[in-house]
Amino acid sequence: MTAAPYPPVLDGVDALPWARLEHNYGTAEDIPDRLRGVAAGTEPADGDLANHLSHQGGWVCPAATAALPFLVGLAALPTVALPDRLGLLELVGDLARTARTAEPRFVHLGWPEAWQRSLPALLALPTADAEPAAVRRAAVEALGEAPEPGPETVELLRERWERDGDGPTRLAALHALGRTAARAGAQQCARTAAYLEALLADARPAVRITALHALACIDPDAPARRVDLLCEGFTAPGAATELAAAWAEMNLAQAVSWSFALVANRPIAATGLVVRLAAAEGPAELRTAAMDCAGQLLLRWRSPAAALLPVLARGLEDTEPAVRVQAAHLLAALGAASAPYADRLAARLDDHARRPERWAPATVADNALWALTRCGDPRCLPGLVTRLHARQEVFAPYSSHSGLLGLHDLPGMHEVLIPLRAHAKQLVPQVAALMREVRKSGDWQAARACTEVLAAWGEAALSALGELIALLADPRLRGHAARALAAIGPSAAGALPYLHPAPGTAAAGSREAATERQLFAWARARLGDDPARALDVLGPALAADGVFHTTTRYVGDLGPAAVSQAGRLRVLLATGYPVDWTSVEAAIALWKVTGDPEPSRPALEETVRPLAEGRHLPVMHRALEALTEIGEIGPPTRAALTSALESDQLLGSAGNWRRFAEDQRIRAAARTLLRSAAG
Repeated sequence: MTAAPYPPVLDGVDALPWARLEHNYGTAEDIPDRLRGVAAGTEPADGDLANHLSHQGGWVCPAATAALPFLVGLAALPTVALPDRLGLLELVGDLARTARTAEPRFVHLGWPEAWQRSLPALLALPTADAEPAAVRRAAVEALGEAPEPGPETVELLRERWERDGDGPTRLAALHALGRTAARAGAQQCARTAAYLEALLADARPAVRITALHALACIDPDAPARRVDLLCEGFTAPGAATELAAAWAEMNLAQAVSWSFALVANRPIAATGLVVRLAAAEGPAELRTAAMDCAGQLLLRWRSPAAALLPVLARGLEDTEPAVRVQAAHLLAALGAASAPYADRLAARLDDHARRPERWAPATVADNALWALTRCGDPRCLPGLVTRLHARQEVFAPYSSHSGLLGLHDLPGMHEVLIPLRAHAKQLVPQVAALMREVRKSGDWQAARACTEVLAAWGEAALSALGELIALLADPRLRGHAARALAAIGPSAAGALPYLHPAPGTAAAGSREAATERQLFAWARARLGDDPARALDVLGPALAADGVFHTTTRYVGDLGPAAVSQAGRLRVLLATGYPVDWTSVEAAIALWKVTGDPEPSRPALEETVRPLAEGRHLPVMHRALEALTEIGEIGPPTRAALTSALESDQLLGSAGNWRRFAEDQRIRAAARTLLRSAAG
């Protein structure tokens, strides 16, 4: 990029030592040309310039401090393209927010002074009536992020709320007024709070709702006290039309989500809001938004389920497909608690409507079918395996971890089937038939999913023995088939002649070859082969550096036959961390081979006690299961588990439907352990 003529606001840009300044991608010597590119219209403001100076936030780099006056100067130039002016102001706001929220050590020391120097030019933008409303609004938003706003900022925002000619800009100023006043000292805070309280009686729903948002910045408890205001604002006659026009770039559903966030941490208030909005007559968009908020509410708190279950059941009858899809999805996620509504779910097995979004291919019927499996309802069983496989774009042969309940991801076909072990007698023939089909077609992912189901069902999967033996010939599936055979146990001893690592499938001496040898040695022992043969393979592997926790688990499964490995297991236990797969598996294996619960029990107890603080890791469930087998826990662990069970928050680390399953599984394990220890 060449140094073309540029406006006076960039005077002095080349005098700064950019080569000695740093941004997100190294030295900042490229920043002057990027600023000139924005001025000339050859580089977008929200492109590399924003990425280099802000990226994803987290720190205010030295280059951002140096660039700030030029960013504000360019944003004030009418000759700069409007999208770039808005991008520059958004960048300024992002940097100001980071300076306010990041740890001081991540904010360049010169930032406060640079902000104060740039503030007059930034304050001038919202008051310039000749400026486009979008620029005034963007400047207001940036001012709302002021780290230490002075009285002049607060007064300007109030003046803009009262006098600006553009409705969305006025409401943006009103919201920013609350944000800045909360950081502007006690006097400004109290004065603004009283001002906003008076606006809660305004006749216009958008004003009332925005004022409540602004007041929440000063008094976070205000929205929970005024849930009625939100409900009335969103459900008032004609409110949908007014609200859609009131906020720039925010539709009705986004406005509901924005407001729900005000009470999301207060389950009673949030439940009341969702229940009323879900029952509202009016635009379907409002009920859809309420259902989406219900998902976020249930994903965090357990107590709302009782009030929301009837709401979800009614949602199955809604005229809007998006409401029906989400209602069925949440009923499925809640699992057995939805059993009273199984009839309504069964009635939706032919409802093939779906949400309009491309990222949500699952139909009402898909979700209803899954919900029936979660309830253990036998009406889901006829043709279940074939139906799941036929909907591979929904019930995939692998796990999907989107992290967001709102994306309506469904579990993989294996994840639907695994909890149905009680119906294995009916389902195993279906799974075996599918295995034959996909083995011939080469669909190895579906075949792998079938082996995971059979492995979870254990001895109940014995009738599929022939199909599992056939899979041992496939290099991609041999290991998965071996795990399923091992889970069946001695009843599958007929597979022993076939249960050997195939020669030449992995480079000799490679980690892959070693892993396969360990797997097959362990599987043979599980089927009844001499454990000493397995120990010949697993013992040296356990002694190696960087031993994987799966090896440790294999050794533990050999029981007393592996007592010679107790010393190494003690070392692994001592060198690991309490909440760590290696140390947990070492603790379990040490107990299994020695029969002595010490020192395994203290390490396992230390692993599970953080559940009382709302912390959850998948390894904790493994530790709970082992402690249940040991049958002893100390008073601190008993108190921690009791506290965890009393908590209203879901115990889970996933962000979608899996959190419900994790919470249910960890609570069941904790209750079983407490009963076992008491007995």
